[in-house]
Amino acid sequence: MDGAKFDEKPRMEEAEIASIQWTSSWGSNVKPLPSAPKATRVQKCAEYASGTLRTLGLNVFVYVLQHFLGIGLDEIPKKAFRRDRVMAVCRAMIHFLPFIVALGEVTINWRGYYIGANVDGLSYLQFAAKLHEMAMQSSLAVIVFAYMRHVVFNGDALPIGAMLSGLHLTQISYLWSMELWGIALSGIPFRRKLGAMTVIVIAVLLASTVGPSSAILMIPNLNYWPAGSTQIWMNTTATDLWPSKLDGSVIPDYCSQAPNVSNVCPSSEWHALSDYLSLAGGILPPSFQGPYSMTPYSVQLTGQSSQRQLIIQHHIYYNQSAPYDRQAAQATTQQAAVADALSATSSLWALALQTSNSPFFDQRDAVQSIVAHNYQPYTLVSCGTDVIQDSTDDRPVAFPIPPGSSPEMLNAADVSDSLLQMLAILHPTLTRAEIMGTPGPKSDYRVKWVELPARPFNGSAIGVVVLQPTANDTQGILLCNVAAGWGSSSMNMSSSPAASGTGLASSSIYDPNGTLPQASDYSRRVAESVVTFDYPRFPQRPVSVSESWATYLNPTIPTMNTTVINALMNSKLAKEEDATSANIILAGLVANALSRTGLGSQLQGDLRSVFNPTLNASLPDGEYWFSGAGDVFTVDPAASKEWVRLRVDTAVEGYGFGIDGIATKLTAAALLLYCTLVVAHLVYAALSGISSTSWDSVAEFLVLAVNSPPSIQLRNTCAGIQQMGVFRLPVRVLTSKDTDGEEDHLGLVFGAVDRATAGRCRVQENRDYGTMLDEGGSLKTGGVLKGRVDVGDLRRFVRMGTKGECSS
Repeated sequence: MDGAKFDEKPRMEEAEIASIQWTSSWGSNVKPLPSAPKATRVQKCAEYASGTLRTLGLNVFVYVLQHFLGIGLDEIPKKAFRRDRVMAVCRAMIHFLPFIVALGEVTINWRGYYIGANVDGLSYLQFAAKLHEMAMQSSLAVIVFAYMRHVVFNGDALPIGAMLSGLHLTQISYLWSMELWGIALSGIPFRRKLGAMTVIVIAVLLASTVGPSSAILMIPNLNYWPAGSTQIWMNTTATDLWPSKLDGSVIPDYCSQAPNVSNVCPSSEWHALSDYLSLAGGILPPSFQGPYSMTPYSVQLTGQSSQRQLIIQHHIYYNQSAPYDRQAAQATTQQAAVADALSATSSLWALALQTSNSPFFDQRDAVQSIVAHNYQPYTLVSCGTDVIQDSTDDRPVAFPIPPGSSPEMLNAADVSDSLLQMLAILHPTLTRAEIMGTPGPKSDYRVKWVELPARPFNGSAIGVVVLQPTANDTQGILLCNVAAGWGSSSMNMSSSPAASGTGLASSSIYDPNGTLPQASDYSRRVAESVVTFDYPRFPQRPVSVSESWATYLNPTIPTMNTTVINALMNSKLAKEEDATSANIILAGLVANALSRTGLGSQLQGDLRSVFNPTLNASLPDGEYWFSGAGDVFTVDPAASKEWVRLRVDTAVEGYGFGIDGIATKLTAAALLLYCTLVVAHLVYAALSGISSTSWDSVAEFLVLAVNSPPSIQLRNTCAGIQQMGVFRLPVRVLTSKDTDGEEDHLGLVFGAVDRATAGRCRVQENRDYGTMLDEGGSLKTGGVLKGRVDVGDLRRFVRMGTKGECSS
């Protein structure tokens, strides 16, 4: 390329041709077009109908309408812009259907609406969403063209890429095309440039996203949906249900022997730990068992009317660099009394379905959840090994630091690492000689419970010394520190098993300082989850245990002539140290025992019910329950003042509409933005009354360009455009007068135009524009600008084109 020129034309003229008049050899036999007749009432209505149909893209029906009215096939002069509010409203009808559907989708999803367990015809909704997408894209094109015509109406200039931008909205590549960037690099005023770029970019992005957004909001999604709520009362106090201090005075004496234990005894269902150890030790071949062996997640506990999971984790501090116990074990389970109350409530919900006409009638497997003011026990145990030389060994003993305690809680002066292979704290009074006197056979695992003083054992529940079996005077011991507390959690239960038997409870943890989970969040907390013991952040309520209460954790088993802990330690994990098994056993025993506090309490209140004539029985009022109008239980306010009160929320799995998750919220935001643009256009059309359907197709814009004066600034573009220069040129639609003065003609004018000329020649509202031919059939072009282009050259160019010649 000579001179490394990147512009399309060898030179740039300062202005366009003012007036070019020539005679065409093919124009002599062409009769002038008729002028627009004065509109009758019928024709006025036909104009409104025609304008509406053209806006909706139904041009073929415009032809049918004109043929019916006998208008004919010849083009007549017509108005480029109309100031007529009725016509403006008619032309805005293209927004009506997509706007109503989009706003309806956002509204119904925002408010939430449950449909049912099953939905037929989802595939039809996919087709409907596609049609809605096409309608919104057409609506966006009308908005873009309206903005561009608004600029043209004011006589201002726009780059050629902006004039045709409404035709490219569905092409995301338009965002990096020369047409769009030509607008950004053009010389038009910054405010007009910013407005055009903003409208176009938003419209292109919306045209690409409104389709998927509509499909997401239009098609019902499978999720959990709120299905009523009620408060329940239990005839116990929060202090009794979640005590901070436990002693043996409230435990029945018969709990000291394993065969006699019942659900209220701390050691009840201790054999679940035996099952856990058996599974954990036998799930892999012995050669693969060790610190990394697979273990079960939980074992089942059975309450009076509920089933719970005793969840155990160990090796939870394995990756910590500090010298904590890397075999520490953590355990938790649901509170038995709360699980039984939730199970009873779940069974009543299933009965309430028979007295309701709600859409939940087919949802017997609803999920009942308690998400606030509920606690369950958490325990963490850390054990270290030590040795007692003989009965005269009077050295002090040290217990591991309180498990899970934050380092800033510990007094460095109290911590010693000389006795155990981990951080430890010396007990102020206990000696090894005292431990040697623990009753029981030396061939068994014996247990001594030790109450640890709050100072310096801040955060400890109780200490445990496990004496290992021995045949000589040297005694191996495990020094264990047990931490325990009540941690906030939600409890979930399905109504389906509760209606036929015992409900299975699960739980999950939430941040007590954050937002409480809702019933519809059940899908994100369906599985049990456990957080790491991190005192004092979690659990929130620490628990201390007395020796008298802890003694009931290790009752005798007369039939086996042993104790519970000895039986469990003999079922220890294969190829694991005694300390690891002791961690698991003690954590599980304490968590299980704590979960049984307050087990004698029951669900209280009179049930709000209605009579069912079919079953001839009174059943829970389902309509009242499902609507969330109030509680289905009524209690005496005075008697229930100190009772534990919990809220039960119900969720059902099925199809419905709702705003759930970031993706759905973004799709709703996209449709709301589209609705905002539509409202803005409707307000503009209603206030100004200006509307137009001109030049919104390639054919119309092509005809406008062909009937416009040739521009020297478009030289060398007949075979294509490869440079940015053409797309940066300002373009106006201006008027030019026919020589006979009867009609005005419109044409594209490229390049700079002075403000006075642009204002004088701008397109007028409610004015007919049409013919370029005089009565003799000669082709005319009205004067707009005075130029320095050789008119003779252009005449020769026109004559050459009419003769079918081409340049060499």
